[in-house]
Amino acid sequence: MTHDANAIGGPDLEELVRSGGVRSLFSPVVDVITGMDAGYRVRHCADTDGAPISTHDLRRAVRDSHMVGDIDSSIREQTLRDAEAAGLDSHTRLFVNAEPESLVTLEDRTDRDARIILQLDPLSIAAQPGSVLRSVRSARQLGWSMGISGVGLDLATTAYLPLVNPAVVALHPDVLKIEDKEHLAKLNMLLRAHVERTGAVVVAEGVDSEDDLIMVNALGARFATGELYAEPTEKPNPVTIPPEDALSGHYTRNKQIQGTPYSIALGLQTDPLVVDYDFMIEHMVQLLQRASSAGSSALVVGVFGEEEKLPDKVEQVYRSVGRTAGLAAVLSGGFEESPMPSVRSGPVDHSDALRDEYAVIVVGPDWSSMVSAHRRNELGSDGRREFDLFITTERYTSVDAARSVLSRIRLQKR
Repeated sequence: MTHDANAIGGPDLEELVRSGGVRSLFSPVVDVITGMDAGYRVRHCADTDGAPISTHDLRRAVRDSHMVGDIDSSIREQTLRDAEAAGLDSHTRLFVNAEPESLVTLEDRTDRDARIILQLDPLSIAAQPGSVLRSVRSARQLGWSMGISGVGLDLATTAYLPLVNPAVVALHPDVLKIEDKEHLAKLNMLLRAHVERTGAVVVAEGVDSEDDLIMVNALGARFATGELYAEPTEKPNPVTIPPEDALSGHYTRNKQIQGTPYSIALGLQTDPLVVDYDFMIEHMVQLLQRASSAGSSALVVGVFGEEEKLPDKVEQVYRSVGRTAGLAAVLSGGFEESPMPSVRSGPVDHSDALRDEYAVIVVGPDWSSMVSAHRRNELGSDGRREFDLFITTERYTSVDAARSVLSRIRLQKR
């Protein structure tokens, strides 16, 4: 008999964790280039009433708990105690699942190497991107390293790579079983773009046979973990310091989330174009049309001043974007609820500078672009309303602008 996630919860789960009933299972992570151990992937299991709780069901129960932050934090602390009890040195890199709600409880580790990789699930990022991004920045400041797990089975999971900029991209174990070459080629293009730009490392999970190594190499994974190397164990062996640290080249700006798309675009140090309303809207439509063909790896964010209703041309293409993008959001001072399904939204405060702005921002692992405009106070010479307009493909400007808007959208239940 085994327990499922629905059978574990509330006081039972809390007591299970507090009493030390959760056990850490360590699986070696191997550098496929050097053949040396690079650390351990850590998962957790437990037993209750004599029946085992699988790692999957336990993690699902944690996510479903109303005390997810406290419980996940306790499990993380248990992981560190178990690693120390097993004799793992402080230099040993540990790859650990993490829930965003628990990041606020992280202790300061800036006096130690950032050897703990906290791996977030893409769905948890999608549910609350603004708060997750703020927590990720804080975690890095405290000396923790960040990763994203479960990537690749759905290409939409890659849409969050530019926002989080993980040092580690862990593939979903079932990626190695995919036979659709078109899907794998698209995934490879997106992964290579992120690795090339940031120095991140791809981890292949679920490597259970020599045959799996063919796909591991084809996807450019530097690290691999699975039963091919060893069964998960509660008693891991110490790992020697590798002569080459594959993660040493990872680059992250870890910039504070602030401003608006237009205020961020002012940093481009170029003069804006001056356009009328219709021409501004046409620029946005063109970028949205390109975004709709980018598929689920794109993240699309729109800002429309104080419009109570989106312009017809915009609404038509936004509906298409909402069906295809990894995440789509639109904000306006004229509405609080999204005007269409599959597109997120949120309230815009009466004093928010977004009320004077229009923008469409598209961010993906392999390309980014933004159209950002600000309403001029004076009318043009012909009496029409005019706007200062920036058009850019500068990646960091687009990413920062997207982050600034996403900080305003509503939490979505997982």
